[in-house]
Amino acid sequence: MNPNLITRSPQKRKGTQCGSMLLELLIAIVVLAIGMGGLLVLLVSAASTNNRSGNDTSSTMIAEHIIEQISSQPANSSAALSIQDCALTTWNVSTAGAANGSGTSGSYGGDGAKLTSEGIVDWTQDYANVPAGYALKYVACGAGGRQITYDVRWNVIALNSTNNSSRMIIVSARPATATEVGGLRYIIPANLRTIGGVL
Repeated sequence: MNPNLITRSPQKRKGTQCGSMLLELLIAIVVLAIGMGGLLVLLVSAASTNNRSGNDTSSTMIAEHIIEQISSQPANSSAALSIQDCALTTWNVSTAGAANGSGTSGSYGGDGAKLTSEGIVDWTQDYANVPAGYALKYVACGAGGRQITYDVRWNVIALNSTNNSSRMIIVSARPATATEVGGLRYIIPANLRTIGGVL
């Protein structure tokens, strides 16, 4: 036997490890809390993105509804149509168009809401300044009786000025209230266009 060998009793070994289990547990709880916090941020972000995507889809569907109603009429027809929303409000939809630059919308469009130089609805124009019959606040029904109001605007451009046998219809829609993400408020409108009639 080696006389220089120092042996420790089992009681001393247990005493040096006292409290290390509690420290490991606390570190594990902190790491788990940080991980769960990150997951919570992802879940909230996913729910917000899902809601915004649903609103974008509804905006597109409402714009399609308006564009289909107008394009279903003959291109030389200027008769107003009427549609009803979820709140049972009946809206007049004007279908009359004017030659590009000669209508109520200024130099970029025919009759209706103002257009930008890119040919899309100019959302800087106040709703009250859009000519009557070319804008509406459409109320859409949602799940659980939830209703969302959408701002819808359109412009009709007569493409054949001699007999008005064709026209371009530009429709844009967006939720009436802005979505806030990360402290920024923004709305991306749905923009649709079609040509109706004979060219």
